[in-house]
Amino acid sequence: MRFSYRRSVADETTIEVDIVPMEDRADCYRVTIGGQVFELSANVFHHAAFHKEGGEILLQYEGREYHLYDASGRRRTALTGRGDLRAPMAGKIIRVLVATGDQVHTGDPLVILEAMKMEQQITAPQDGIVSRVLCHVGDQVAAGAELVVLTSEAGATSQ
Repeated sequence: MRFSYRRSVADETTIEVDIVPMEDRADCYRVTIGGQVFELSANVFHHAAFHKEGGEILLQYEGREYHLYDASGRRRTALTGRGDLRAPMAGKIIRVLVATGDQVHTGDPLVILEAMKMEQQITAPQDGIVSRVLCHVGDQVAAGAELVVLTSEAGATSQ
């Protein structure tokens, strides 16, 4: 599989990624990112979650969240729902840590989703005010389901 991505929507630099199964080792892949080569076991995918919507790829791995932008097509504009938070994969909501009106900061945990026997922490991508909480403890959600909506602090004070 071969694709390319950008680190931000405005970034002109693309990074090429190539993922190839290793013929001499079952369940292993050779992953080339730019000029770096990695060998990864297939079980790494049991510890990662990703969701692609439009040209944005959200990757969660080892408690960190990465936003990548598809560069395989022409340059895309920013997604309009920047403060919207969605489930990276199907799972069950086991904790909701915020309520409507709460002020949050970048990286604050908002929701805990259990998926594939792992807990996925959904965090605030930016400072803001929780304008809607769209899930409850015990809900089963599909990948891409909207969980929380944030309004920027500047937007909240002007309304």
